[in-house]
Amino acid sequence: MGALFQLFINGLINGIIYSLLAIGFGIVYRTTRIFHIAYAGFYTLSAYLFFTFFKVLKLPFFISLILSLFSISVSGYLIERFVYLPFYEKKSSSGVIFIASLGIYIIIVNLIALIFGNEIKIILEGVQPSYSFYGIMLTRIQIIQALIGFILILIFSIMAKKSKIIKALWAMGDEPELLISLGLPFYNLRKLAFIISSFFVFTSSLLTVIDIGTNPHVGLPALLTSVVAVIIGGIDRLSGWILGSFTIALIQSLVIWKFSANWAPLATFLILILILLLRPQGIIGTKKRIEEI
Repeated sequence: MGALFQLFINGLINGIIYSLLAIGFGIVYRTTRIFHIAYAGFYTLSAYLFFTFFKVLKLPFFISLILSLFSISVSGYLIERFVYLPFYEKKSSSGVIFIASLGIYIIIVNLIALIFGNEIKIILEGVQPSYSFYGIMLTRIQIIQALIGFILILIFSIMAKKSKIIKALWAMGDEPELLISLGLPFYNLRKLAFIISSFFVFTSSLLTVIDIGTNPHVGLPALLTSVVAVIIGGIDRLSGWILGSFTIALIQSLVIWKFSANWAPLATFLILILILLLRPQGIIGTKKRIEEI
């Protein structure tokens, strides 16, 4: 039972990381209805930007943090301004935008592999300190992950309820033409959605890479986890994204306990299939009439 409880705690920490991922993907999908495949590339790029500033250029940790966060935020703005927005203005189909996003992901990953190689890059070398709490072992990095992730999720959850800007983003996902007719800054709101998304993907990527390192192919599993979390929780509910993230993380922990970590991805997609079959609107999502879809 001690091992099970340890895995349960690890699952909660992973749930926090997955929640950051889900918020980053969900904010774009919910507001623009773009299936942001390039999000996987941004996840990888975030790690390598920080690696470049911190390990290659030898800049201080916090300066590297600020520069890499600024760079990935600018990247989010640029992909909206020069890729997604032109397709939107041309009224391109979602399939065309999907292919364009996939192309951006492929370009990012291949450029990173070309420049840095395919081997794993380690940010913090050596064994990290660990602490014991009533028989539960936590590393210093896990404690940092839990605290920073929890604070960011809490802040964004409060903003989603109180901030007029976040409420406008949610409204944009439902009635984009209405925002334009009301004179609201529709195009600026779209850019803001991608900047917010970039912030969350950077945070989740950095909190992971300082623990286990990175390679050019880590982005796709992160994307798939965030997509599944958003779908099974309920596309229109922030609380659903968070619930979906913790559901995935805890079930993965149970699978690791009973079988092995190799079966965790299978468990994730079994959850997705079951939800799509039994409750396609998500765990706490609401059903929509056909004309609302």
